[in-house]
Amino acid sequence: MKAIRKALQSRLESLHARVYFQTAPDNAAYPYLVYDITSVFSDGEGHETAAIDVDGWDFNDTRNTTVIEDLMTTVNTGLNKYSTSNEDISVFVTLENKIPLTDPDKRIHRRKYTYEVKIFKLKE
Repeated sequence: MKAIRKALQSRLESLHARVYFQTAPDNAAYPYLVYDITSVFSDGEGHETAAIDVDGWDFNDTRNTTVIEDLMTTVNTGLNKYSTSNEDISVFVTLENKIPLTDPDKRIHRRKYTYEVKIFKLKE
């Protein structure tokens, strides 16, 4: 999972300045992204499939969701059909699902995009 995180963190940071793995700090400035690797399945032959959730968070006193929608459009443009390789792995990312999430605090606007990541191990 470390190699997957390294590839994804770098790509997400190229799309937005505030990216966190699993949880954001309490003092994180909005908007920000939180991503998690929710599952990894192996075929035993050097190929794995991972599910990655990317949550976008915004906070404002209006019902305007433009900021979060624009952020997630940028994320999707940069991640969907993205591929990269290094000496250890090759990955290919595709969008699987988009979910608008509601928060009890009406000032928080959230979106969750789930991606399927195909991972090909180039060496063990």
